[in-house]
Parts: sequence; structure tokens; C-alpha cells
Amino acid sequence: MTKLLLCVLTSLVTRSQSMDTKSLLQVHLLYRHGDRTPITAYPTDPYKNYSWPGGWGQLTVAGMRRHHELGVWLRSRYGGWLSEKYDKSEIHIRSTDTDRTLMSALSNLAGLYPPSGDQIWDPNIPWQPIPVHTVPQSEDYLLSSHARCPRFESLQLAIISGEWMKRIYEEYFDVFNFVSTNVKENITDIVRLDYIYDTLLIEQDNNLTLPDWTKKVFPGDGKFKYLRDLSFTVDTLTDELKRLKGGPWVKEMVEHFDIIAHSNDVSAEKKMYMYSAHDTTVAPILHTLGVFNGIAPPYASMVMVELHDLGSNSLHVKVLYHNDSSVPPYVMTVPGCEELCPFNKFKDITSKFIPDDIVEECGLNVTEEDGTIQRVTMVAAICSSVMAFTVLVATLFTIFCSKKQKKDTSFDYPQARYQRVGTSETE
Repeated sequence: MTKLLLCVLTSLVTRSQSMDTKSLLQVHLLYRHGDRTPITAYPTDPYKNYSWPGGWGQLTVAGMRRHHELGVWLRSRYGGWLSEKYDKSEIHIRSTDTDRTLMSALSNLAGLYPPSGDQIWDPNIPWQPIPVHTVPQSEDYLLSSHARCPRFESLQLAIISGEWMKRIYEEYFDVFNFVSTNVKENITDIVRLDYIYDTLLIEQDNNLTLPDWTKKVFPGDGKFKYLRDLSFTVDTLTDELKRLKGGPWVKEMVEHFDIIAHSNDVSAEKKMYMYSAHDTTVAPILHTLGVFNGIAPPYASMVMVELHDLGSNSLHVKVLYHNDSSVPPYVMTVPGCEELCPFNKFKDITSKFIPDDIVEECGLNVTEEDGTIQRVTMVAAICSSVMAFTVLVATLFTIFCSKKQKKDTSFDYPQARYQRVGTSETE
């Protein structure tokens, strides 16, 4: 029954969207997580005490289902090229260190790699554990918006408080003023405006009745949505911002492609790299590549970058965007190239967005940090040595006293009374 249901689901989701994979060498997939609960409530939100399933900012059951369907779609597209069974030598999965992206990746993989044969560990559970890798958000320059980058933060602040944002605020003052008045918060930038829009959208999708005031602007005449969509350009508004935000991911992808280009053994590289992240990751990557459509990435939207060999080691890059499972993914044309972009040309076009050293370009003083680490390590080593010496002296003193007492008394001390760690005598 389970297998039959999976077959039906595959048929409905894919609608014959398979592809010819003969020329395909490698693919990089970057997607947004599935449906989630709101990140936060606004001050006058009637649902600020609402009991969201799982809590704030968590993946919902609908989000799990959406990503499972995307995994089934990926199986249909790349089936026959990817092994039917999960093989760690073929795929590497990475996620930001948040619950919703980790859970989305796991849901997706359940659709992509349903266990079969010797990978079935329980016939009643059509799922198998597949590793998803992550790093702390403060260190995640590849996918997270929370990586420590002072230079990025200063550029962002300049935009939020600069002329570009002021012009938008003045042009759409009626929207800013109306929303600010009704949520009881002074909103002057489109990034904060997006959070309000996002909360309203999720509440509406979950069949919660919105306050009457929202009817004027949500959906309204489209101004509110336009400003919300525009907020997804702020992170990559300039070439330097693209270098800091989208550059690390493009760099990693190009490096993997380069390995294949200079290797006689294609199998030395993995076939697929999968990245589970956010709309604030998907939009900047699209914008960095020059193919952003200006619309906030929906749940489970996915950037697909494929490397093809068209013969005689003629490597070409194909960029696609999947944001609707009912239609094939859109083929995107990187400005200055064709739909099938020669790899070397693709490298030239994107080279200006690839950072040499992202930590250094973020303005972090690596030498100073290394020095601090060395000083901390030295202090720790000294403290450890002093403690070891103290323990040694105390031990020798105890042994000396024990021997002396045995000589001075004619009776033995009773055995010590032991107790479990963390307990007291009165327990």
C-alpha cells in the first residue's frame, strides 16, 4: 500500500518532468525550507499568544509534506542518474543550523531516497536516516544570514539609513504610515515591513481571521507586497554585497565544477550537492547570478545549477529555478551568456562576485583573533600545570600523613562510605 501511494504521489507531482541526464555531470541544489509558523508577532497581533504547532519559526506538517513532494520530484528528474539507493559517495547535504531547514532537508531526502532492498530497516517505516551536515550560524558564510561579518553589517546599515531607503519611504509613505499606525511600531524600512507581511500571510494561510485594518493593504493594491518583494534585494544591492552574501556559495560551486573540469575521473567528485536554507539565501544567490525575478522566494523554491558535458569535454552550466511543482523549472539565462553557458565563460562572469577570503573581506582581524586564541590557550595551559602540581603535592602529602598515622595508631580506619555523584546523604 505504501509503495502504491508513493507511485501515485510521484505521478501527480512530477507530471512527466523527467530529463535526459546523459550529459549531466554534477548538480547543485539550493532550496528554501517548507511552510513554517511565523518568526514573530507584531505588537498588536491578536495571535501573539497563539499556540503555534512546534512554536515560533518552526516547520509545519504542510512544510514537511511540501518538501517530501519536492524530494519525490527530484527522484523523478534525476532518477537513473542518481543511484536508486542512497550512496554517500554521490551526494552531500548541508543545512543552516535551524530546526526548519534541518527538518526540511530530512523530509526532502525521505522523498528522494525511500529505502529499498537491504536499506529497509523496518518494513513499516518507508524512511531511512541520511546525514545532514551543518555549522553554527555565526560561522556559516555559505548559507546563513547570521554569519559574523562586520563589513556586511555596515553596508546594510548604510542602505537602511541611506538615500535609497529614504526615497522608497517617501514614495510609499502612505503604506509605511498606515501599517506603523496599526501595528503600533514605527516602521521606516522594507526589511521590517517584510516581517509584518510574512506574519499576516502565514496567519491567513492557517485560516486565522486577520484584523479589519489589514484589508486596506493586504492584499490591497499590491504596494505592500511590492515593498515586501523589494526587501529581498537589500542583501545584494551592490556588487560588494553580492560578493559577501552570494559569493561564498557561487565560489564553492565553481570549485566543485573546476575539480571535474581538471580531472580525468569524474567519479572523484560527488554527483549532487544539496543545500537547505532560507528565502534570504535563495534570493541573494539568484540576484548574484543576475537572474532574480524580483519576487520573494516561496516555500521550497529551489535554485538548480547543473554542469553538462556536451561532448569532447565541452563543459556548460545550466541555471534553473523551481518554484512551482505543477510546471517544469524555469531555465534562467545568466546576463552575458546563453541558457547553456560555457563553463569558462560562466567563471569569468561570476569571478567578480567570488571572495578570495570571506573572513578577511568581512573585516575580521584574523591575526588579532589568532593572537587572542594563542593567549587564551597559553593561560589555560599555565592554569592546568598549576592545578596538576597542586594535585600532586596534595596527593604526596596525603600519602605521607597516612603512613605516619599507621605508625602512630594501633587500629584501622573504617572503610570510606561511597555515594552516587550528585546525591546527598539525606536522599
